[in-house]
Order: sequence, then structure tokens, then C-alpha cells
Amino acid sequence: MKEIELVTFKGCQPTVELQEALENKIDDGEIDIDLKVTLVASPGIAEEMGLFGSPTIRIDGLEHQATEHGPPGFY
Repeated sequence: MKEIELVTFKGCQPTVELQEALENKIDDGEIDIDLKVTLVASPGIAEEMGLFGSPTIRIDGLEHQATEHGPPGFY
């Protein structure tokens, strides 16, 4: 089973929508994944973690969007 981790901040609307869509697919049996949501407390911590954007999507621990679009942090 694959693990999908959404790394985000509280209230990030794209994360809310993505999480809901994934949970619906899990509930319907369309996908078999372990879904995890990790909340990051501040843009500074996101920068320290080297994250680019929210949500950051990790599949089995590897970042899906590894392309830098600017300085690290959530924006």
C-alpha cells in the first residue's frame, strides 16, 4: 500500500479539497492508500523543511513536486 502525505498549513483550501477527494476515493474502494496529513506551523518552518507550496505531496516519502518555483516556504 502506498502512503500519500499532504504537508500543508491549517486552512489551506487546496489541501482541504484534495484530502476530501482522496478520502472519497478511499471510501469508495477506488484507491488503496494510506493518507496522512502533516500540518506545518509557519512559513518559516516550511522554508526550513525545504518545502515549495502547499500542499506538498509526498508519495512513499518522496516529494511529488520537487521543482523549485521560488524560495522555499508556503505561498
